[in-house]
Amino acid sequence: MILQNLYNKVIGFFRQTDIEQQESTKETACNRLRVVLMQDRTNLTPELMERMRKEMIELLSKYVEMDKEALELNLEQDGEQVALMLSIPVIRAKDEEEIKAALAKEDEEKAKSTSESEDESTEDNEDTLEEEDLEDEVEIVEDEIEIVEDEEEA
Repeated sequence: MILQNLYNKVIGFFRQTDIEQQESTKETACNRLRVVLMQDRTNLTPELMERMRKEMIELLSKYVEMDKEALELNLEQDGEQVALMLSIPVIRAKDEEEIKAALAKEDEEKAKSTSESEDESTEDNEDTLEEEDLEDEVEIVEDEIEIVEDEEEA
């Protein structure tokens, strides 16, 4: 009797592990199917979905601390409409000073990139002006050559 109980417990343990593995495999398969259906409904490639997820994390990170790995981004169909569903495990909301600092840093980076692109644009304009000046000089020299040739013929 004692051996039979022990045997049942051991067998029950392995059966429970098998059931858990089956549920885990089933859950993984369902998640994969959801991703495929979501991509099919929205015409978004996996790369675009991942980019959207990263951009959402970047945006929300300014305001809250979250478990970035556990963030879930899903598109669910409701009749003819597709809804974007987010599950965001928030650790804590950031205080106003932290948010202002993050926004100021972002503004500073934007201003820096804008000024860099303006500098590149100015350099491009200078290069264009130099090319135009050279073209003008070439035309002047060509005109002078024609004048000299005309004088020589006469």
